[in-house]
Amino acid sequence: MNFSDAIYLVVRKAENCALRSDDTKSLEACEVVKQFISHLPNSFENDQTPNMQKLGEYTDFYDDEEKMKDFQKLSKDEFLASYSYLVEEEYNLTRMKEKENG
Repeated sequence: MNFSDAIYLVVRKAENCALRSDDTKSLEACEVVKQFISHLPNSFENDQTPNMQKLGEYTDFYDDEEKMKDFQKLSKDEFLASYSYLVEEEYNLTRMKEKENG
């Protein structure tokens, strides 16, 4: 079992307990942790720095004003090198959303 799986298991158990006791505060906390889990790397090998590989769905960053300034100025390669925690799929989703919104 890897670290991400372990956290997910613990969150699911906490979520089940919170549901049984109608504990909305704990349910909200579980949602926050589940969002965090989606940004964990696949593994922590040799104590290397996590590579920020997302485990969940990719999203655009169209509403992030700071990133969009660089998005307009830099080439795709330059942008992805500057924002190493973002992946090409996120860049492409942002480009598509930009085209949709003209």
